[in-house]
Amino acid sequence: MLSLSDLFTSSIVFVLLVLSLFWIFYFFDINHEIKKEGENELKLKEFPSVAVLIPTIYEGKRLRDTIENVKQTIYPNYKIYVVLNKSSTKETIKAAYTKGVKVIKAPFDGKARVMNYAIKNYINEKLLLVLDADTFIEKDLVTRLVYHFKNKKVAAVVSSVKVYKPKKVVEYLQYYEYLLSILARKALSKIGGLVIIHGAGSMFNIEILKKIGYFDDSNYTEDMEIGMRILTSGYKVESSVKALSYTVTPNTFRKLFKQRVRWFSGFFFNILKYRKTALDSKKNEIWKIALPFMLTSIFLSFFVIIGIAYTVIVFLLPVYSIISNTSITFFISYFTPHLSILSLNARIFLEITGAAIGIFSIIYSLTTIDHKFKVVKDFFGILGYMTFYSFFLSFIWLYSLSVLGKFKAGKLIWLPNISD
Repeated sequence: MLSLSDLFTSSIVFVLLVLSLFWIFYFFDINHEIKKEGENELKLKEFPSVAVLIPTIYEGKRLRDTIENVKQTIYPNYKIYVVLNKSSTKETIKAAYTKGVKVIKAPFDGKARVMNYAIKNYINEKLLLVLDADTFIEKDLVTRLVYHFKNKKVAAVVSSVKVYKPKKVVEYLQYYEYLLSILARKALSKIGGLVIIHGAGSMFNIEILKKIGYFDDSNYTEDMEIGMRILTSGYKVESSVKALSYTVTPNTFRKLFKQRVRWFSGFFFNILKYRKTALDSKKNEIWKIALPFMLTSIFLSFFVIIGIAYTVIVFLLPVYSIISNTSITFFISYFTPHLSILSLNARIFLEITGAAIGIFSIIYSLTTIDHKFKVVKDFFGILGYMTFYSFFLSFIWLYSLSVLGKFKAGKLIWLPNISD
């Protein structure tokens, strides 16, 4: 008879298997389009003006490296703006004053707020490239992003972000996460569900940005809020797989945990904010598919954690009993039959199949984005990503939901410990 534990685990594994298969077939479908699009992105007939906006506060000397990197772009019609927060350090201010850069001093702090200040008072270009002060871009990134704005309904285009020179284990785990997110963003953009317009090399149509009301300066994750507002306003967000940028990521698990709690809490916050318009919008019907799909994927991670906790408890109780009451010889002989490969059942078969599909999808994703696959190094990287790191992120999703905030007078109040 099938136990409750087997039924629970089998159901979760089956759903994960279906989702994995869906993404794999979808990746196959868009792979040809990616190659064709990558070739066409460099064939521009017009070169609309681009403002490269770099908001900064603590980056110091790294800001100068970012500025010099941007100057290497092959795009002929751009201007660099560095907007300083009121609390920007002396080192950062010194690095900002570079030849060919317009420096803007905002009289207040806050990334979204200072960007709005610069856009409203200083920027007159047609397109806006937002760039974090610790980000580097390939020479053709601007050109590739501009290509997508030939469609007048496109309000924003995001680049493909990679981790800049990973060294520590935590950085390498993020390295694989970022690589896999490149194809995921492309797939989400195809079904109208790309909502995160990150600051590491995303471009906006300034006219549309002004029309929908600029960035939300009261939102901790303004890059996600603006994405949802664009979609629910009837515009499109696209992704360029070949437009590459590189960002510096947290180098400790503590910093990573803090960053992701802010990101994930912001996701739930904005889902609540746009829950009615996202589902009722007649301008973007396909958003009704993307939102449930994303929420299903997230909440499955909660059940995975619950299942793991349950399995560990069920396993440890008899182990403790055996160790405390019998000899080590009996302990070994008791578990030997349960470790036999002949005891495989349908649930284990699903787990193995799911793992195999997951590994295949990761390898396929890496090779699709021109990653030079290194058998030994990438094998252990993928293994770490699929096991420890995936569970780590699942826990953060659950924790983020618990610390999101509380409703007070009809408004969601953020807790102070989730900010940077």
